[in-house]
Amino acid sequence: MKYKYLIFDLDWTLINSTHKILDIIEDYFLDNYPDFYDTARYYLEHSQWQSLQEQLENIFQDKVVAEKETKKIYALLSSLRNKVQFFPWVTKKIKELYTKWYKLFLTTWSSTDFANKTLESGWILKYFETVLWSDEILKWKQHLEIFKKIIWDNNFFKQSLYIWDWEMDKIFSLESWIDFIRVWYRWKETEQRIKSITEINQFL
Repeated sequence: MKYKYLIFDLDWTLINSTHKILDIIEDYFLDNYPDFYDTARYYLEHSQWQSLQEQLENIFQDKVVAEKETKKIYALLSSLRNKVQFFPWVTKKIKELYTKWYKLFLTTWSSTDFANKTLESGWILKYFETVLWSDEILKWKQHLEIFKKIIWDNNFFKQSLYIWDWEMDKIFSLESWIDFIRVWYRWKETEQRIKSITEINQFL
């Protein structure tokens, strides 16, 4: 077996949520901080590799305000749970990978509450060794390092495959020497891409 560990992103890798999330946050700024709306809209759409708190700190230029508004927005995004869906056959594929003895991990920009409830709704939370969220631990490389410590394997990065949808994930994968696949409907032959995680077997 080439890989022992599979690391998944959540939004737009397993579920169709990214654009809905942006709509909710942008509407929040329009209703509550109209003077920041244009700045927020531009920054949010061009910094999706950052945690929400980091994004708001850059928009408001005020850490205290950003921390307060992060909590409010994550609470608001919890209502999105009933509006997003797993991509077709994703939950079945996660179960199949688990039964083939892969250890599964999930790293997400979303909140603890949203991630856990989303996975629970698809009956797949129990298949993940660890789920890390950006409201408690700011995302990306920190999450990868924590996975390594939890699994207690010095070869964790070498034996991992990272499955994601956003360009910055590629950078973090390369920095840690982790093999990666991008889930994206616009295919490019110059990069390993699949349209859905249901196509992952060809790389395993």
